[in-house]
Amino acid sequence: MRISLFFKIFGLSLVVLGISLGLGTLLLERSMLLETRRQIESDNILLVRELSRGLALPLLKKDRLAIEDNLGVFEHTKGVLDIRVYDRNGTLAEHLSPHHRTEPSQRKQSGFSRGTANPSDISFTEIPSSHLFRLRAPVRFQKIPVGAVELSVSDASYREVKRKILQTFLLLGGGSALLALAGSLFLGAFISRPVRDLRNATERLAKGDFTPVPPPLLADETSDLVLAFNRMAEGILHKDLLEKALVRYVSRDVAESLIGRPELIHLGGARQEAVILFCDIRNFTRLSSRLSPEEVVEVLNSYFDAFIDLVFRYRGSVNNIMGDGLMIVFGIPEFLPDHPELAIECALSMRESIQALSEERLKEGKPHVEFGFGLHVGSGILGNIGSRSRMEYTIVGETVNLASRIEQEAAPGEILLSDLLWERIPERSRPESSVSRTFLPKGIDRPIRIYAI
Repeated sequence: MRISLFFKIFGLSLVVLGISLGLGTLLLERSMLLETRRQIESDNILLVRELSRGLALPLLKKDRLAIEDNLGVFEHTKGVLDIRVYDRNGTLAEHLSPHHRTEPSQRKQSGFSRGTANPSDISFTEIPSSHLFRLRAPVRFQKIPVGAVELSVSDASYREVKRKILQTFLLLGGGSALLALAGSLFLGAFISRPVRDLRNATERLAKGDFTPVPPPLLADETSDLVLAFNRMAEGILHKDLLEKALVRYVSRDVAESLIGRPELIHLGGARQEAVILFCDIRNFTRLSSRLSPEEVVEVLNSYFDAFIDLVFRYRGSVNNIMGDGLMIVFGIPEFLPDHPELAIECALSMRESIQALSEERLKEGKPHVEFGFGLHVGSGILGNIGSRSRMEYTIVGETVNLASRIEQEAAPGEILLSDLLWERIPERSRPESSVSRTFLPKGIDRPIRIYAI
């Protein structure tokens, strides 16, 4: 399920805010409860102590009217719900409440007795279920216990203060939630914009558009991400341009192999087996002498354009364009067992393409030419050859020289193969040979057998 960045930030903000408010409320409740207890205790200890002093003689004399007069003074004291007076036997002597005044017939024994009351201290008891606090103090006459007074105090006024504080607290929480919403909108827009730009740029990149993403105005992690993406896009563009340039000289699969496995390019040079194919226009010097420069270039481009794609189709590399001829290598950067067969099939396809193009040009009244082909297989030195300012990835050695000599022996339209290449082809795959012969190439001290196809 897809969740937008805004909802993620807002949800996280609400979770953090909720936890903060919850913990704050719990801490506030606990703090206010302790403070309420302390305040009620401190406010009413003096009250109950004053009552205990004023009730000593009335209790000793059992003067009910005097007891009521003493209680009446405190009847409307804030928070006091109930005042009870007990005699020395623990019998309820008087009970005063704003809502209830005890008649003599209603008086009964209470849990207070001389044995259970603390004669020297004021006891303070909390009754959480009814929000009451009860204070009890002994009544003494000349240090002799004559009864006790019990005061029940409500925390209603304190709870009202607490309620107002909690309302304020919740209002602050609601305001914080609104601020979290506004902040989430801002952060969502601030963060999601470069993220959306990166997503759109990624989609464009997949379509071949390498336009860089504008970095955010403020430098942060998202700007680092944008800069990293732009560097990556620049690297991909460089690789794409390199591949496009490379496929002009080698087939696409060879180019991809070189880009994907650059270790195949032996910068220092290495001995490598390869099939070398030379093709050259026959009698080109005589043809160029009677044509204009523009016509010569048009003839060359027309024929080269016709069969260079064939070279790439058969996984060959156009290693060198030598004016009116080509040097084609099968086995760069890696020699494969089927390269000899591919080289011969490529030569046959090139010859068919040249013948078809020559017939078409002849019908149009344009000059046409014939090519000779020579192929040889063997090892050579493969590497970058040249100077610091101009280098060429090529293969050199006796194999290349012998392939060139064989091509020079070829008649127009003839394809000559060396005996070594012929033997590398399985018998079932060998093309029909019209003739085989030997010749002594220049610079070679032994005759070479060649096969014409």
